[in-house]
Amino acid sequence: MQEQDGPRLRALREERGLSLARLAAAAGMSKGELSKLENGVRPLRPDHVLRLGRAMGLNPEALLAPGSPLLALMLPQRAERTSLPLYDGRDLTRAGSAAEAIGIVPAPEQLRGDPDAYAIVINDLSNAPALMPGVVLHVSPAGVPRVGDLVINRVSWTPLAFYLRQDDDGQLYGLTLSRRRVTLDLEDVEKLHRVAGVWFMG
Repeated sequence: MQEQDGPRLRALREERGLSLARLAAAAGMSKGELSKLENGVRPLRPDHVLRLGRAMGLNPEALLAPGSPLLALMLPQRAERTSLPLYDGRDLTRAGSAAEAIGIVPAPEQLRGDPDAYAIVINDLSNAPALMPGVVLHVSPAGVPRVGDLVINRVSWTPLAFYLRQDDDGQLYGLTLSRRRVTLDLEDVEKLHRVAGVWFMG
């Protein structure tokens, strides 16, 4: 229901530690307008959803409550993808974000609506210990990864993949599949991309 979109928007803003003023400025709207949207005084429009999604780094649909009538308006704007760009893990550890795709692979169903999803092929054990050569990781940049997720390390690109963990003191860290610990700062977590699935070539 659309009346649930406002509370969902507020919860997402607060999860990210954003003030009303900061998010409003980033989305190009007034603090008062954003407050009215969050409190349900004014209904969200598609342009609000697009601007707020961009400002929070989220797919626009993630701002909407399940069953929101705006979903029907927003989803058709995103073309369904049938393939993802494929990157070589060795190129990523060497060139990082400057690496170029080496081909394409079929897009799994859960990533067909994600315009930024991509895939990585692991060709050796040096850049992702304990992942077999030939494994393809399907990666979703949408949203901040959660503790327990297998992620792509876009902070330093090496090691290429690890699990996001949290110790008893609340400190987040990476743990590779070969049990190596990787130190992380809180702001590093926003640079990580969640691995949505692991597939074998062939």
